[in-house]
Amino acid sequence: MVKNFFISHVENDSILKKAIEDINLLPDIEKVTYHSFQQKLKVTFVKDADEKMATKDIIDVIHNYDDTINISEKTLNIDKKINKKNVLLFVLGLVMYAISYTQYIPVEYKWVGYLIGLLLCSIVLIKKIYNTVIVERKINESLLIALAIIGAFVIKDYLEALIVLAIYLVADYLSWKVSNLAKKDVSDILHKEETLVYKLNGKVVLPTPIKEIKEEDIIVVRSGEVVPLYSKVLEGKSTIDMSSVSNENFEEEVVPGSILKSGGVNIEKPLKLLVLKRYNEGLLKEIITKTEEAMELKKGFAKTSASIGSIYVKVVGAIALILFLLSFFSDNPSQLIYKGLILLAVSCPWAMLLSTPIAYNFAFSLAKKLGVLIKHTGSIDAIGKLSTLFFTKTGILTTGEYKVKEILPYKNVKEEFILTYAAIGELQAKHPIANAVKKAMTKELNIELLEKYREERGKGAMALYGGKTIVVGTEDFLQEQGVEVINDYKGTQIHVGVDGQYIGSLALEESLKPEGVEVVEKLKQLKIDKVSVLTGERKQGASEVLAPLNISNIYGELNIEDKVNRIKREQKRLNGKTVAFVGDTISDGIVMAASDVSFAFLKGSLDRVTQIADIVLMKEDLNLIYKTIHLGKRTYNIITQNIILSLLTKLGIFVYIMFNDVSTGFLIVAIGIDLFVSLLTIINCFRITKRVGDIIVSIKEKFIRNKE
Repeated sequence: MVKNFFISHVENDSILKKAIEDINLLPDIEKVTYHSFQQKLKVTFVKDADEKMATKDIIDVIHNYDDTINISEKTLNIDKKINKKNVLLFVLGLVMYAISYTQYIPVEYKWVGYLIGLLLCSIVLIKKIYNTVIVERKINESLLIALAIIGAFVIKDYLEALIVLAIYLVADYLSWKVSNLAKKDVSDILHKEETLVYKLNGKVVLPTPIKEIKEEDIIVVRSGEVVPLYSKVLEGKSTIDMSSVSNENFEEEVVPGSILKSGGVNIEKPLKLLVLKRYNEGLLKEIITKTEEAMELKKGFAKTSASIGSIYVKVVGAIALILFLLSFFSDNPSQLIYKGLILLAVSCPWAMLLSTPIAYNFAFSLAKKLGVLIKHTGSIDAIGKLSTLFFTKTGILTTGEYKVKEILPYKNVKEEFILTYAAIGELQAKHPIANAVKKAMTKELNIELLEKYREERGKGAMALYGGKTIVVGTEDFLQEQGVEVINDYKGTQIHVGVDGQYIGSLALEESLKPEGVEVVEKLKQLKIDKVSVLTGERKQGASEVLAPLNISNIYGELNIEDKVNRIKREQKRLNGKTVAFVGDTISDGIVMAASDVSFAFLKGSLDRVTQIADIVLMKEDLNLIYKTIHLGKRTYNIITQNIILSLLTKLGIFVYIMFNDVSTGFLIVAIGIDLFVSLLTIINCFRITKRVGDIIVSIKEKFIRNKE
């Protein structure tokens, strides 16, 4: 039996991985897998397992590592979380502090009361230090905070120790809140119920989980639904739109006996299908599997503050340790010890801990107003370092619709004949190029003269019409049918042959999205060094279509593997800077996963694509890509400014205490300076949405209104 558990509030994936290793050792568990981007734990129980007891064991194992992780058999409300036990302990700690401050506790024992109160308040911090330092053997800002609190306590500044802890807990909560903000907005995308298929059982159609469908089962696919499995049409005639699993826009007409690949969308009438392959054997599953593998290998981006903070913690800790060691050889050891404690007390990265989550919060909120869902803070960091942006062509930069641009006759064949025969060859085809040819053909054709018709998807078609054999399609297709193509045109075209003789071609032009030229130009102004296109079409044809966009780097005739390799080569070349990809089909998902940050439009994209994409654009407007990148780079720059300002301030304090004797009063002064700088960094975050001048004017106007 298989059961899914949904997980949220995972602050550390490595902790969860250790818990999963332990769950795999439980007697009732056969296998456990974790899908990180779906936040889903899939558990396979052994036969005759006590499901209720095993579920309790799974929850206990996870909570033994981190009791703040939420785990449920239903999708979770990820906005609902404050650990009541931790809040209660913090309140008890404050009460203990207050009691110790009164005259009821003898002076010589007050420190005991303060210590107990501080330990009660520090339960969250203690757990974090245990998980990072003891379990993972890593050092981060939580250890530095703890050392600062201990330092303040040792020099008997008990109130300072509590203030340091309280500010840290507020900053930690803000950071958690921001990390879950985007997840709340896209919870409907990330936590889809298991896919159901309509299985025919006698005369009754029953919704059935896709993984329970077997070969030889009969299923029904209604209009507008995705073909879920590799199958054969038993009853019904319809048209299948295959653009969702391909980089080409084409439709396939199906009749009884037609074989269907999974992933296409039925756009006309209901179909009764015989399942030929199970869920784990179809094209769609193969693409999804490859995508999930790529997601696991995808390069992750730590928050800017966290990555810098890791180095910062080690440097500050090393300097403080050196000062403590030097005190053993100094004539004035208390001065060096005191300087070390000041360094620890004032070096806590408040500006980073407070301003960084606020900056991300502003960015998420503004993106939401624009109609953009940014799933995680790492995407903002990746955009901040963005150097190369790859687009897929069809459906993103173009509308996917074609028109006949020019008729290219061979020798003296009349243009009217070429267009007429091309229209006959595309008579029963339903892809965009066929539609363009039919639209250009103003004369009505006599369908009764059509004796035979055969189409080979992606190549061309053959028709026997009025006694003439007509071949329409690619150059290779015509040559396979014995028609020699003589044509120097390099753009997108379809060739036409009649009775074994080449008569000419139709030059085609794909329509660009109207906002494309302006958006590409604005993207280049955002310090994106390279705007490129990856397409399965011939480079010459794609370059001609995209010429108005002035994109110099167009890579053509690429399959999915080629696109992934191109992304990886670019990442290697940039060495630290990032690569983004904009796609819209399921097959694009593998390329998205390989990129550092990916975009997908919600409209027109299947759910699986929006699950994979780091950034989901709620409407099909290329301007949203520009606005999102502009917002991400602005946010990243402001976060970087705040970090630099914070580090320079701490460096200034450090230099001062190294070259001057300091008294006990300097600790308060230094902390005051540090908190003032933290306030400045928070104010600086408002520049993400407004200019500081606008904020000041707004405050003045509000003050005047209140005064009146």
